[in-house]
Amino acid sequence: MDAGGKSNVRTCSELSAGEEIEAWHKGRLFHRGRVTETIPSTELFWIVDSRTGSRKLLDVEALEIVRVEKIIPVEAVRTESVRTEAAYVETDRAERAVRAERASVTRASRREPHVVWFSSA
Repeated sequence: MDAGGKSNVRTCSELSAGEEIEAWHKGRLFHRGRVTETIPSTELFWIVDSRTGSRKLLDVEALEIVRVEKIIPVEAVRTESVRTEAAYVETDRAERAVRAERASVTRASRREPHVVWFSSA
């Protein structure tokens, strides 16, 4: 793998499901996506194209296949960290509110009422 996180793929057997690849032809990027299935005997493999979301059947011999690192959009990471932080803050507030409520209730009111049964016999 080079400094940019890319490595060339020479045969279909080098690929496995879940890897991110780019397919180049004459210096132009044709497809980019996640490998879903490989057929090593024919040097063909399926990807889900990241631009269109459709499945593509690619040939290792016809294209230059480059394995790349998965790209996670920055906005997705930021959104997830904000959600996690907000959930933590909300949980902390709820716990403090419950503790304060329990402390404010007098001990006598927390006891179960005493029930007395009378019998006419």
